[in-house]
Amino acid sequence: MRFALTMVTAIICSTLALPVVAEVTLGIALGTADSVETINYDCDAGDPMRVQYVNTGQDSLALLKIDGAQRIFVNVTSGSGARYVSGADVWSTKGTAGILENTLNETNLQCEQSDGAKLQ
Repeated sequence: MRFALTMVTAIICSTLALPVVAEVTLGIALGTADSVETINYDCDAGDPMRVQYVNTGQDSLALLKIDGAQRIFVNVTSGSGARYVSGADVWSTKGTAGILENTLNETNLQCEQSDGAKLQ
């Protein structure tokens, strides 16, 4: 019933050209070996970036803002360092360096860990 109501609401909103807003909340139970860590980066475009890493057993996520939108990146196999993917975007880290790459438009952003003083 809830799905049908949501679909009807989405159809009405799209017909009336009204924006449809959806909110998703993920509940993750953290054990003693799990962690959430926030790391700040300075990037070559001049804008600082804050990345939150969620590590739970075999699952690892990186949460980043791209173009003002919060994105969830999922850890994938990497030969060296860590690699996270969200759509066409790839966030790779090794040591204190990070690279945000878009595989469709072949752009990348070079970043280095910082103390986060520039972030608000």
